Amino acid sequence: MSEEKVMNRWIVVIGAILIQLALGTIYCWGATTIFVTPYLDVLKTSSVYIFGVGLLSFAITMIFAGQLQQKIGPMKTAILGAILLGGGVLLSAAMTSLLGMIFSYGILFGAGIGFAYVCPIATAAKWFLDMKGLINGIAVAGFGAGAFVFNFIIKALANPNGLETNDPNFVAETSARIPTMFIVLGIIYIIMVVLGALTLKNPPEGWVPKGWTPTPPKTGISSNIELPRNKTIKTPAFWILWGMFVLSAISGLMILGSYASFAKTVDAEEEFIYLIGTVNFVLLGSIMALFNGLGRIFWGKLADILDYKKSMLIMFGSQGILMLFYFLTNGSPFFFWVISCALIFCFGGNFSLFPTATTDLFGAKNLGPNYGMVFTAYGIAGFLGATMVQIIVNALGSYLVLFIIMGIMSLIAAGLTFVIKPPKQ
Repeated sequence: MSEEKVMNRWIVVIGAILIQLALGTIYCWGATTIFVTPYLDVLKTSSVYIFGVGLLSFAITMIFAGQLQQKIGPMKTAILGAILLGGGVLLSAAMTSLLGMIFSYGILFGAGIGFAYVCPIATAAKWFLDMKGLINGIAVAGFGAGAFVFNFIIKALANPNGLETNDPNFVAETSARIPTMFIVLGIIYIIMVVLGALTLKNPPEGWVPKGWTPTPPKTGISSNIELPRNKTIKTPAFWILWGMFVLSAISGLMILGSYASFAKTVDAEEEFIYLIGTVNFVLLGSIMALFNGLGRIFWGKLADILDYKKSMLIMFGSQGILMLFYFLTNGSPFFFWVISCALIFCFGGNFSLFPTATTDLFGAKNLGPNYGMVFTAYGIAGFLGATMVQIIVNALGSYLVLFIIMGIMSLIAAGLTFVIKPPKQ
């Protein structure tokens, strides 16, 4: 079937980016919690469970979303996600307790992301058989960059006067705006995801890109078989891939959950211990979000040039080495910025390399349900990374030990790239 007789496949990519920009706002929690914590009158160490439950709900929902989008189509599944995530944010406007916010902004918001997230990835993979890695990267780049855009929108909605947190009027003025903030955000998210969902149409059966000829599978890299989910999860390759995802993702998530608290470590007199304590963390968080998005595109493209195994080896290895040296940035704001952005640049690669690896190992036909199972690794890593940072630091007595452990875990993930092999028929 000729390519001219079907829709322009790049329309799917535009829709995917629009969806992912809205979904990526889950990473805005660092900016949101500044206003929500005093509004709920809870400790910041308690409010982190809203974010952790959201990530866990996101990953668990992916198990069902991959299968559902095969049955009713990616468009309807993504619209269901829009209703859940938008409804969760809108409902948050009425919540005044931690448990209520965990339900609305954790469970519902996270579930909506889970239903919508897999749809553009699975759809784009069928349209772009000739550039799997790059398109996986572009399709999820918006997820990484979404926080860059919405961090500023959230701040403008909740704190338009730019009050500092130690200002006596900060809590009263920002708390009065929280319900309106959630209502505006909920409406924006629903519109963005629904518009993006309308572009998600699978290509006709048997369609291939014009001029593209399937290449034979590379030995030890990919297979030419299509495995359904129930068989995929029984293969050694699945569990090795799952373990690699946990080891790599938890390292990046620990950085997302600790870079500000690490920099702002104080002594008994509440004075910053490190020179990096006065860094502009709103700006740094937004720049890191950009690098998160760029990393998804870069590592995805590298997988097309090399392959997913070599790309993973380079990415995990780089992340591990950077993590081992991260503590040494405490005396230099410049190097703290550079290494933080470099680490998140590597972290972003997980979300383009793992769907690419899932496609190469188990086939493109069942990418949705198969990647939904692989992605449960991120749920485990996400919950632990979001909620356990301070507990682990207090237990270990130092961020130095935490960063060394995370670096070693990343290097173990790099070592597993030599072990993983495609399943045989």
